[in-house]
Amino acid sequence: MKLNRFLTVVALAVLSISLTSCNKEQAPIVLTGSWKIDTAGTALGIVYNQVYADENPVVLQFLKDNKEKVRKLLFNPEKLIFNETDAVTFNYTSSEPIVGTYVKSDFYFTVKNSVFPNGINGASDNVYIELYYPKTYLMDLLFSILTENDPPESAFIALIDKFEAIGLYKKMVTPL
Repeated sequence: MKLNRFLTVVALAVLSISLTSCNKEQAPIVLTGSWKIDTAGTALGIVYNQVYADENPVVLQFLKDNKEKVRKLLFNPEKLIFNETDAVTFNYTSSEPIVGTYVKSDFYFTVKNSVFPNGINGASDNVYIELYYPKTYLMDLLFSILTENDPPESAFIALIDKFEAIGLYKKMVTPL
């Protein structure tokens, strides 16, 4: 009897939440302003070829040892500045800012600049921005940390099946 009552209460709660949230329309995204990197929320994921990894444990170990190093490279740009037109500036800690353009569609957008000439996709809920880094960019970051004593680039190309990352940025609130 108690279980039945509990399930009824849970079902009513889920139903009431879904009814009130389903009737709301998604607010249009407003990218205008400054967005700062959220280092804790920036994530990196790698799916690798297990057969190749078993045959080449040194390559896999290098990847495991340096995953965090690659993730930290994603903390740059540290700030994104969107203006009311279609311009966006990526502010880097160690180099000059890079200006590009963006196009919005619902709560998604695409930015094109000299670093991402084919575009980098993103999404926003007006509090956070997520940038979805392509595999080619992530591979370039990985290759940038290799030395002559490390496995060759071709080994990582053979090892990595899927390489994904999300750069998370939080809207900066300006004081009145």
